[in-house]
Amino acid sequence: MSRGGTDREVSDAEKRVGAVLEKLEEETDSEVEKIALEDVVDTDAETGRPEVRKAVDIQVKPKVQRKWTK
Repeated sequence: MSRGGTDREVSDAEKRVGAVLEKLEEETDSEVEKIALEDVVDTDAETGRPEVRKAVDIQVKPKVQRKWTK
């Protein structure tokens, strides 16, 4: 079991993320090459102070178009 979530919750979250990535690939005719969770510095809208937040970085590459020879 992972800290902060049960195995089932983690598994369900992975399925939801997978569905989003599949939709991205279908809509952009590409393949997800890399996905990473990163810490980024952003400005808090209420205080105007910098704060560290999590961000997802997704890199895609064009899907290879295969054609059969005739």
